[in-house]
Parts: sequence; C-alpha cells; structure tokens
Amino acid sequence: MTEDVRAVACLWHQRTAAIGTRERLLDTLAPGADRLLLETCHRVEVYAAVPRGRDARGWVDETLRLDEEERSSLRIAEGAEAIAHLFEVAAGLDSAVAGEPQILRQVRRSYLGAAPAHPYLARLFERALHVGREIRRTSGLASERSVGSLAVDELLRLVPGPLAASVLVIGAGEMGKLAVRSLARRVGRVIVANRDRDRAEAVAATGDATAIALSDIGAELEHVDAVISAADTRGAVLTPELLAPRLAMGPLVVIDIAVPRSVAGDARALRSMVYRSVDDLPGASARAPDAAVGAARERCAEEAAHFVEERIPETLDAIRAMRSAADRVRAEKLERALHRLGHLSARDRQIVEALSSTITNALLHEPTVALRRQRVDPAATRALFERGRR
Repeated sequence: MTEDVRAVACLWHQRTAAIGTRERLLDTLAPGADRLLLETCHRVEVYAAVPRGRDARGWVDETLRLDEEERSSLRIAEGAEAIAHLFEVAAGLDSAVAGEPQILRQVRRSYLGAAPAHPYLARLFERALHVGREIRRTSGLASERSVGSLAVDELLRLVPGPLAASVLVIGAGEMGKLAVRSLARRVGRVIVANRDRDRAEAVAATGDATAIALSDIGAELEHVDAVISAADTRGAVLTPELLAPRLAMGPLVVIDIAVPRSVAGDARALRSMVYRSVDDLPGASARAPDAAVGAARERCAEEAAHFVEERIPETLDAIRAMRSAADRVRAEKLERALHRLGHLSARDRQIVEALSSTITNALLHEPTVALRRQRVDPAATRALFERGRR
C-alpha cells in the first residue's frame, strides 16, 4: 500500500491565540478518523492526514468550520514542517519550561485517548513519542519543572510572607499534584480539593497537605491566602457568589492554570482578587541554553525529513521488494539446512530458525536505513531484487 496522505498541522498557541479563543476551540474541535487533537495549557493543535494534492487551507475551511478569530489566529504547517513541530512539542522544546516531562504524557494521551487513529497519524505520533524521549535523554534539556512549578513561583511572588500562608489547590490531576509537591515546605499549609476525595487524599499525602471535598471549598476559602486551580470546573465552582465573602475579608491571590479556566468570567475582575491565568505566567524557556535548544530543534528537523522520506511510495516499495527477496532466500536456505539436520530437536530447530531471521534482519538494517534516507536509488534497488526473483 502506498502513502496517499501528508501531515497538516493546525496550530493555536498562547503566542498567537488568546486563551478565550483556545477555550472556544476546545468546545468545538474533536478528533476524527483523519485527525488527532492535542491540547495543553498553552496550545490547541490538530494533526491531520490530508490527501496529497488537497489544499490544506481548503481542508481546514471545509472540515473545522472556524470563526473569523479562530481563523486569523491559526498557523498551518504542512509536511516536514508539521512533523518537525510535533517532534519539538513532544521533546518539550515549545513548552514554557524547555524539556518539561508532562508534554510526553499529553502527546500520548492525545494519540491513545481517541478512536483508532489513521495509520499515518498512528505512525507519526509513535515516532514523535520516540523522538521526544530520545531528545530528552541525550540533549541535557530534561527538566522536572512544569506549569505547576511556574504557578507556585508566581504565587510565592504575590503572597506576602509565604512561609506563614495557607494555599488551596483545586484539582488532584497531574498539574495539581505537581503544584502540591512544589508548595511543600515553601508555605505554611496546603489544602487539596477534588471531586474524588480519595484522589485528593492520595495527592495530599505527597506533600504533607490536607484533603477536602470540592463541596467544602466555601468553608475553607476564608482561611486561605491563595488558590491554585488546576481543575476543569469551567467557572462552576469559583463563582462570584463563592468568592465575594472571602474577598470582603481582604486580598486573595488566585492562579488559574486550567484551560478552560476555572474562575468564572464575571469573577476574574472582582475587587481585592489578584488573578493570573496560565497565559499570565512568566515562562522558563530562557533558562535552557540556546545552543542545546538549537541543536535539539535541528535534530527534530532531521528526524522529520527522515520520516517523510520513509513514507515515499518508491522507497516503501523498494524496501518491501528487498525484504521479500531476502526472506525468500532465507526460507529456502533454512529449509535445506534443516533437512540435512534432521536429528535436531524441536527446540534446536526453533533456535536455528530464529538465528536465520536475526542474521537476515541484521544484514538488511543498513540497506534499509540507506533507502529511507535516500542515500541509494529506490528504483534501482527494487529492480535489482526483482531481477533476482526471475
């Protein structure tokens, strides 16, 4: 089967798309048979397998049905550019914290959490996970910091006397857990609220915190100095009615790192509340060495070029012809050898057969790599092995 599609990426990032635009996209976009949706705190991205020859902008207009603001803040990448971008995302190179590890889990969830992906996209996301892991392992850019860490840094900057402060963390998911860990021993007291009380208890145990149910937030608010919300409550919990009594007592710092945002729209500008969304947090990418980031980006571009070359129909046909011919020779020689070694036990025959496959694969490795990277002519290679079959 030949490849009749190419990668198209539809990209909305904090740098170009307001958080309100990204929130609307999360309500309207969905994965499909030919596309996957990747969402993080700072981005909404659609990766699609679009037929070769099909205009990418036309596909977007017909399939995604965007409004004017969504269309104007959209960046479209195609082919190797789209693939390199996904590899950079998986490696954490496009994150607020260069090399942060959470993005790999988010890429994996985007791929595995949807309906069965188009075969092309499945291969693409598997390669992205591999490239992301390898770059983190070899580049020296791996970081244990996260958006949760940035939220805590901002909170500590805004709260007077943090060592005596009480902080409420809403949400016991990945970001909530990271925030609790980062707050440990940096503030006086941490409270964790979650719909699932058992989950809150488990997260609280990681940072010597106290767990409460989501329904108990109102009673706890009057005792806290700051809130970090990482829960997808979409304004249903942190409402003006809930926050107003606490704000009447004095200032409250609220760091809202959920997308869509946790704090209701009509509550974000309440008097005495110091409000920050995820887009307001200072990034930490500048802390990574420019040379290391640059080298990692080059690696992503190279890997993207290799992925495209591997998918060229002529290359795939040549690899199939070479491996088919090699396996046919292997099977013929193996059958002849086993006939002469009739005294072998069943286990020994399996060992000999496995050895023949191992040797064949080892011999084909370099020619296969050369074909994928276009160091040899696919047409000549295919002709050579097809001649040998006649």
